[in-house]
Amino acid sequence: MTAHPEAESWPLEDTPTLDRGVLTAHVNDLGADLVRQIAEKYLDDAPSSVAAVRAALEAQDLPLLQKLIHRLGGGAQTVGLAALSAQARKAEHALRQGHNDEGIREATRMLARVGSDLAVLDEFRAGLKD
Repeated sequence: MTAHPEAESWPLEDTPTLDRGVLTAHVNDLGADLVRQIAEKYLDDAPSSVAAVRAALEAQDLPLLQKLIHRLGGGAQTVGLAALSAQARKAEHALRQGHNDEGIREATRMLARVGSDLAVLDEFRAGLKD
């Protein structure tokens, strides 16, 4: 199958790993302590979420894969992981449209980047001052 035309307009290479603007707004609205707690919760939950995505991908359980990618990507957006969120949206969109090969390819790309993206978030979290 070919890539979905709308998905091709999502230039992931222009998307920052970490959207500091989102995180700065969260810090201004919620305070550094709460933002740190939210980031820590995401970082704590991410390994099991990633493992579940891997398992669904290996099992070729595409409806479950779509649901798990949605959850991981939504959380990524909340904590400012813009590129991971965009990659998840791209994979989810392809799966939802029935472009399964593309969705699997994008999910695999998402899994390849998740570790380094989480490290960037962890570094940001560690630098938050009360």
